[in-house]
Amino acid sequence: MRTHIDLNKFQLKAYSVELPFTRLKLGVDNVRYDVYISSEFRKVTERFIFELIIKYAEASEPFIINPEINWFKETSEFQRLCSEILTDGVNNAKSDSEIQIDFLAQTALVKMLTEEIQNQYEEAIQHCKNVIRKQEFSHQMEETLKLREEVASIIQRKNQIVRNVGAELFEYFIEVQNDVNKLRTSNFGDNAQLPEELFSNPILQMATHSDGFFMIENYVLMGHRLEDPVNYNTLINLLTAFLNRMDRQSEKHEKTAEDTHYKSLKSYTTSYDTLADGWIKHIDNIDKLFNYFHSQTVLKELRQNNAAPQKIQSVKETIKLQKKLLNQILKLISKEKMINGIVAAYQMRPMFERYCPPLSPQECLQYLVVPKARKNTLRKLKRFKKYFGKSFPLSPLKRTIRSIRATSRQDQKKYLLRFLKDFSYYHRDLRNNLLIRETSDSINITTDEKIINLSRSNHCLYEFILSYEDVFDKKPIINHAVLKADVRGSSAIIEQMKSKKLNPASNFSFNFFEPISKLLSLYGAVKIFIEGDAIILSIFEHQDAPGRWYSVSRACGLAINILMIVRKYNKRNRKKGLPRLELGVGVGFSNAPPTFFYDEEKQIMISPAITDADRLSRCDKTLRQHLSKERLPFNVYELQPVLNPETSILFNSKTLRYNVKGVQLSHKGFKKLSKEIHLKRLECQIPEIGQEPLTFYTGKFPTAAGNFQRLIIREANIPEMSIKDLGIIGQTENKYYEVCTNQKVYEHIKKTIK
Repeated sequence: MRTHIDLNKFQLKAYSVELPFTRLKLGVDNVRYDVYISSEFRKVTERFIFELIIKYAEASEPFIINPEINWFKETSEFQRLCSEILTDGVNNAKSDSEIQIDFLAQTALVKMLTEEIQNQYEEAIQHCKNVIRKQEFSHQMEETLKLREEVASIIQRKNQIVRNVGAELFEYFIEVQNDVNKLRTSNFGDNAQLPEELFSNPILQMATHSDGFFMIENYVLMGHRLEDPVNYNTLINLLTAFLNRMDRQSEKHEKTAEDTHYKSLKSYTTSYDTLADGWIKHIDNIDKLFNYFHSQTVLKELRQNNAAPQKIQSVKETIKLQKKLLNQILKLISKEKMINGIVAAYQMRPMFERYCPPLSPQECLQYLVVPKARKNTLRKLKRFKKYFGKSFPLSPLKRTIRSIRATSRQDQKKYLLRFLKDFSYYHRDLRNNLLIRETSDSINITTDEKIINLSRSNHCLYEFILSYEDVFDKKPIINHAVLKADVRGSSAIIEQMKSKKLNPASNFSFNFFEPISKLLSLYGAVKIFIEGDAIILSIFEHQDAPGRWYSVSRACGLAINILMIVRKYNKRNRKKGLPRLELGVGVGFSNAPPTFFYDEEKQIMISPAITDADRLSRCDKTLRQHLSKERLPFNVYELQPVLNPETSILFNSKTLRYNVKGVQLSHKGFKKLSKEIHLKRLECQIPEIGQEPLTFYTGKFPTAAGNFQRLIIREANIPEMSIKDLGIIGQTENKYYEVCTNQKVYEHIKKTIK
């Protein structure tokens, strides 16, 4: 029975990195997160990466676009802009109190950079081919042939070029990250920092992470195929099961795990174990568990310094356990027949380049440790001898084989310890690469204007931009006002103009629609829908732009100006003997962003404020016929008919509305208006209008141009109305609001507030 080893004695640490986006809002496809990265930054990055590729391709003069490039200037500019993008990510996260926005910014930027390296490599190859095509016209065949050979070499060295470009690019990126991390820490604490190795990961730039040359340069030679002498999948299963076995406390569990261990681990499968995986990815754990060589050195120093006996005894016990664990793991790996492959992976390093190419590093390793593979390898070397114009002597290979076989058990342990550290680095980077890839797949970095507009309109676009690009209208909409003008009489005008062989289209365009369009920028309004009998405009309020939070007051001011345009239009029509336009305007407000979708290229907005504005702009036909005979001081009246069960089915709403050349404001709109500007309440009588007391609210608002415009809002109770004769029979406590246009009211208010 084996003695159970408690892993708690080693104080192992678990490595864990997360990139959660769970609290973020999905984009327009409901699958990925929509991200927009500054177009200016993208242009600078594309140019910078292209130049790096030309540099590492060691391209000759005909292929160089910018021979006098100032690398210090280019690098500084890239890092400056990169810092601005990452800083914007932190600021956005702080503004929304959501650290996941910062994680999204970092991941999106890494995705953009890694993709752009591949894109710009293809651009560089295409550039070189274009240069060759131009060279062909000069009929300098010898020079053209040299250029063709150079491009072939660049293509052959793609992995190396891409790897070198990625290493340099992400070195600059990490320098920027370290600076921005200070800002992250000050806002969110130390836990806000993502580990540096997440971005310095060499695997990020590799199309395939099993390339032998790449593995030797960055880790240690191992593969993912069953025939590879050092197999990653077998090793990770072995190590995971090994740690799990030691972590079990009961003798029964220990024996079950032990029996499982000594089956062939190539057929052994273990469920993904988060704890064991975290231990393996923490590189320092390898020394803690197995490196008794280092512990022996520590013991020697303690004895020399006359350390406390208790401390010396503790180190001696640690050495004993570490030896035991290293012996156990060595036995397991030897049973899987991989120890010679591990030793060979290090001993072949000084000589493998003599055979690779034509051999791959894995073929070279197989020759050293798999006798059955040698015949095929020899035939391949012989076949390629004439192509490479040199022989491939076998003596270095044979010496290495003898050295591998002669490796002592003590040296095998040292090689194994070295290998486990390299394996730990590789496994960590492999998992981190998978994390980056998976999170990157959930990000849609879009440059499509249609998607950008749609996503931005629906408040689900995450934008990371440069400081000078931070304009208010690209910020999320937080609420909005809607103006609906119900245009009546346009059909009659069109018919009469056609009968007189006049052009109604140009008439409406020049005298009605164009004057209204010129007003939009003055009030910060946008067109939602415009046709002959309806005009719907909206004014949006954007996040972090309080200087523009006047949507309702500006909608009311715009409505007054539209009425003035109609008044001028009708005056002109009267001279021409044409019928007049009649207008009723409603202003609604919603304390939320609207919803947008697209019908092909046409944007469609949905909002309860449109419904309110539509309702308020209408005029009941019966009321219009009845009240138009009277000389009314105001243009908007709302009445509540007294209904019984028999008559109630005839009405769609509880109130009837008269709106002729008037502007009615919704209750939500009035409440918002009172927050936008200081409204002074006035109760007064105006003899020129009547003897009844009137209630007004007045105040000034700034237009988008910075000018101030006065508004007067009339507040009135909705009276009860008899259905029989439309007479007033009482008052309700419900109120309605009219944006006044009566000039006598303006004159009276102006005198009163002086």
